[in-house]
Amino acid sequence: MSARKAPRSVHVASLSLLLAASVQAGFALVVSASSNVGFAQWIFAAAVMAVLVWGIARGYRLAWLWGRYLTLFLSAMVLMSMGMGLWRKEIPWTWAAALAFGLVLPLAVTSVTLGRPGAIAWFGLVCPACQVPTNRGNDFLFRKARCRNCGEVW
Repeated sequence: MSARKAPRSVHVASLSLLLAASVQAGFALVVSASSNVGFAQWIFAAAVMAVLVWGIARGYRLAWLWGRYLTLFLSAMVLMSMGMGLWRKEIPWTWAAALAFGLVLPLAVTSVTLGRPGAIAWFGLVCPACQVPTNRGNDFLFRKARCRNCGEVW
């Protein structure tokens, strides 16, 4: 979007998402032969994360939206799946620890850091009229934002 420097929270979110994509790709190589999930599905998920990193680095609001909420949802889903796998004794503790620290934690960190005030401002999600942060888009691709407080569109 612009040549200004991204805040630390955006860098942390990008690095966390890259770590999660790397772990996802690594797990694809290790478990795809014995898993119900095929190799292409694992790689597709890692590729989606890589596209999110690209969009976050470029400052796209749509990438912010997906990066903020999809990562939270995915971290919760992986955590629940991991818990079920441990409870059923289908996965070893070492794999659960690798998933927790390599996938769940980075995804949760991405979601949290994209919600920081610096990240919200960098993505242009602060209303220019009343200075209230928003997460509401005015169009489908989130090219324009709409303030919940005053209705301003920018």
